[in-house]
Amino acid sequence: MTAARTVDGPGFRIQYLPGPGYLRAHVFDGVDSIDVSIAMWRMLGAECASQGVDRLLVVEDLAATVETAELERLAQAMEEAGFARIRTAFVELRDDIAGNEFGEILCRERGMAIRVFSDETEARRWLVYGD
Repeated sequence: MTAARTVDGPGFRIQYLPGPGYLRAHVFDGVDSIDVSIAMWRMLGAECASQGVDRLLVVEDLAATVETAELERLAQAMEEAGFARIRTAFVELRDDIAGNEFGEILCRERGMAIRVFSDETEARRWLVYGD
């Protein structure tokens, strides 16, 4: 993939854009929920697999958020979607950093290399160069 490409998901859109050594996915135009998040991560995992990508920058701009009680289910879905093999930087453009940090802990406990950020530049730096 050499240019930006936008795809529709169930209740959101994703714009994919290749970066140097990673894939950038901007998720927008929707309202988050457990079903939306599971669908989003499945689509992202499938795209990474089809492109042979092992580093992903996700920039999420969705209204609402997933309930904390649902995060364990979401972490399981992410593991099933192949995220144990994909280093992922997740940028939250809305206000749910605390909830996403809890989700990060659950994912890391499952062996996924994922971090949550509120700044895309910092996320990109971690994704490409590490801690």
